[in-house]
Amino acid sequence: MYLLGQKTGVLSEEPSGHLQFQYDADAKLPLSVRMPVRPGVYDRFYTEPFFDNLTPEGDALQIIAQKYRFSENNTFSILDKIGGDCAGAVSLYEDSIPERTDIPLSEIDEKSIAHFIDELPDNPLLTGMKNAPRLSLAGAQSKFAVCKIDGKYFRSDDEHPTTHIIKIASRHFPGLLENELFCMKLAGHIPGTIAVELRAAKGRKFLEIERYDRRIDSGKITRIHQEDFCQVLGVLSRRKYQSDGGPKIRDCYNAIIGYSSQVVVDANKFIELLVLNYLIGNTDAHAKNFSILHRDGKISLAPVYDVISTEIYPEKVISREIAMTINGKGKYDAIGKKDFMALYEQLGLNPKNAYRLARDKFSRIVAIAESVRDELNKKPLCASGIYDSIIDIIRRRWKKLFMAD
Repeated sequence: MYLLGQKTGVLSEEPSGHLQFQYDADAKLPLSVRMPVRPGVYDRFYTEPFFDNLTPEGDALQIIAQKYRFSENNTFSILDKIGGDCAGAVSLYEDSIPERTDIPLSEIDEKSIAHFIDELPDNPLLTGMKNAPRLSLAGAQSKFAVCKIDGKYFRSDDEHPTTHIIKIASRHFPGLLENELFCMKLAGHIPGTIAVELRAAKGRKFLEIERYDRRIDSGKITRIHQEDFCQVLGVLSRRKYQSDGGPKIRDCYNAIIGYSSQVVVDANKFIELLVLNYLIGNTDAHAKNFSILHRDGKISLAPVYDVISTEIYPEKVISREIAMTINGKGKYDAIGKKDFMALYEQLGLNPKNAYRLARDKFSRIVAIAESVRDELNKKPLCASGIYDSIIDIIRRRWKKLFMAD
């Protein structure tokens, strides 16, 4: 296993099928806050939550497992096939990283992007294409990743990791791309938002999302190590929702307090995100949609990502149960000012001060949402009626939270 391109340790599978991990003697950087560098073997209780959360989910995982003829629960085999470019700075290879032989980067033109979009539902992460990249992206939504240099897309290699994620439209959720575009633009109201743009290739729309776990140093693309909160808290991916035994808001908040190098900034940002998700109706804000970054020896909350309004879709299509309860309540429609006040108290905050800060932060959210809508509707590619549906939710929730007696 490699971290930031350096051999760091060995991931192995026991005869029982359980995973274990051991750092190399000269390893310096920790893989996880739960797994500091030390001699000896980390057993399954430490190893499996971290590596399980590097694998795809949902239909993508099922199709990949069928393609390679192994179980969806076989994390070791999955990462052996597609673990070359994982989230963050982890790369998994059976031996050493393959040496590059000065092969020029292969550009992906508009026609190829359109072809990939057409193929993606049957070939998740493009695993079915010739010389497919060893790419693992967690999450259930259809996507693939590219390396973008000087405005052009290229297929990645070990010296040029992917820099942008491409998400495609969904047959099950109309307007999903516009939904995420709008909500991410709104999330720009909170510092640390990544760039998101709606584009098209041969009539196929796609969302281009800048990877926050990459940076460019002196023209060279480098990875930034990250962990989502399931990894931070030692929870398997299938338990990412609180209702499945997964993390609660307090668990995530306490992890920020315990690990962040900028506690006040990150704790405030996390609390603001809870309010934003409430206002837009994002019931899917589970622990995997929050992450920390390891950078230059410091830890910080990752930028905002995967923010959408799920409540604009029919309840028969997507659950109204929220990923992490607020004051013990599992649906946003049942939650109001007193529940946020109780939550603030449960987190050890001064409820009145925390509430006042939230009210000040989001005092103009409806006007901002209308401005974002108007700006997007000026562009034919981005124009959508879905923005008004989301604004209706925001307006209703804002009144309930900030105009309550």
